[in-house]
Amino acid sequence: MSYAFVLGKILEVAGMLTLGVALFVYGFGEQDMDAELGWLLIGAVLFLVGYTLERRGAGGG
Repeated sequence: MSYAFVLGKILEVAGMLTLGVALFVYGFGEQDMDAELGWLLIGAVLFLVGYTLERRGAGGG
């Protein structure tokens, strides 16, 4: 198991948590759509970077 694989998994989890928190906090509590979209974008980018690192670390290309 390579460091890229582990880092990718960590980033995937961080991205999913960021998405969940953004949807919960800004969906129910706040009314700032720009902030919600910003956090959703950050979470999605974290997840995609993690997914890419995980695939490379596992030897999947």
